[in-house]
Amino acid sequence: MMHRAIIAAALVVSTQACAGQQTLATGDDAAIRASDITRTYGLSKDKTECLLFDTADKGKYFLVRVRENHSDTCGGAAGVSPTLFFLKIRKRDGYTVTTAYDGEHYLPLKPPAKD
Repeated sequence: MMHRAIIAAALVVSTQACAGQQTLATGDDAAIRASDITRTYGLSKDKTECLLFDTADKGKYFLVRVRENHSDTCGGAAGVSPTLFFLKIRKRDGYTVTTAYDGEHYLPLKPPAKD
């Protein structure tokens, strides 16, 4: 029983280490990191080029709104760009929480799905 707790704790730490590996200085840094996280953690089935990453500097973290990019290439209704989820990315270490899992609560990233 104790081994399972240790293994679970190690998985959480390693997941957070992967998600939190760099400092962020600009909104562009946050958008790039959000794109990487979205792809790595499978937060959207859309291709990266079919997503938009809007950033807002909130002091200690960046808030990133991830939206669909409706275009001729990506499809979807023109003039509509629905929000899929949000990411909060801490500036000092890149620690990230997201609403991608339930659409409402900010939760830590889950380990990436295995192919």
